[in-house]
Amino acid sequence: MKKTAIRTSIGVFVGAVVLCAGAASAQQSAFQPAPPPLQLQQPVQAQPAQAAPAPAPQQQAAQAQTAPPPPPPKGTAPQQQDAAPAQGEAAVPAGGAGVAAKKPAAPKSGVLDAASSMRLGVELSAEALAAAPYLYYNNGKSPGVGRVAPPKDRYVYQRFDNVVVKPIESMLPFKMGDTVDVLKYIKRLKVGGQRTCLVARAARGVVLGFAGKNAVVKLTDVWDKVIGSERVVQSTPFIPVYIDNKKASGTADIRASVILHLDVTVAPTMHQYIILDKGSEAGVEIGDFFRVTDRKRPNYFSEELVEAQVLNVTPKASTLVLQKVYRERLKYGDEARLSFRAAPKK
Repeated sequence: MKKTAIRTSIGVFVGAVVLCAGAASAQQSAFQPAPPPLQLQQPVQAQPAQAAPAPAPQQQAAQAQTAPPPPPPKGTAPQQQDAAPAQGEAAVPAGGAGVAAKKPAAPKSGVLDAASSMRLGVELSAEALAAAPYLYYNNGKSPGVGRVAPPKDRYVYQRFDNVVVKPIESMLPFKMGDTVDVLKYIKRLKVGGQRTCLVARAARGVVLGFAGKNAVVKLTDVWDKVIGSERVVQSTPFIPVYIDNKKASGTADIRASVILHLDVTVAPTMHQYIILDKGSEAGVEIGDFFRVTDRKRPNYFSEELVEAQVLNVTPKASTLVLQKVYRERLKYGDEARLSFRAAPKK
């Protein structure tokens, strides 16, 4: 009886202890904080190794938090994200993929080689040759077979206008499609005892057709004012001239005198025209350079005044344009001498 009571008390005590332990275990599991999330690490190159038992989940989480990142594989250098592009390469544009393009190599020097196609010497354009005034030799008469009729609704004609050309004599010797020059009269003068007429091309045009005896001409080039009464002649073709200028030798000694200075100003300026009293009969050629000095007088020092280039040549005279001005004077009778000889460009 007494032994039975003791066993009963021991069983009750053991049961109470078991219940308390279960309650404590349940309370601990209910309030235990969740483990932190796993941090992914950069993949590394797999190395052959012996299989090892997988660690417990809690140990794996702890290792992921405390373990340092693995070293890069052997044989590869670390890449810098913000590295500047190498010299001679262009950076890849943002937002696009591609391969950096190499810049073209810089030239070795700034000197042009001998095989360059760049022209040297002097170029005379067709417009410059056509617009130069010249002397017309015909006993002082003006050239031309037709005359431009004055405009009815304007003061001057413009480029691409249609003008009416009336014949001076019976009929015009033109046909449809011909190119004609419109000449303006400047003045008359004597050269070497002959009466001449100084004229210049004011415009150029193409014959569109005929209205009775009159021709209708469309102006394609205009160099000066066209107001009517200008003379019309068959066109003279001009092409650009490329020349080298070589210093004149003793065998090409041409001397002339200034007989006219066009567009006279207080002092000579660039691109004005002068006329010399020597032409093709004396050996003057288009492209030649002449230096003009003061006319020689007793007890007077002659100075170099200007340098000019030939644009038009007639048998007894030549037209030059001023290219260099050294003194602020130029007058009738000043002496000109060939300085540079024109030679065809090779």
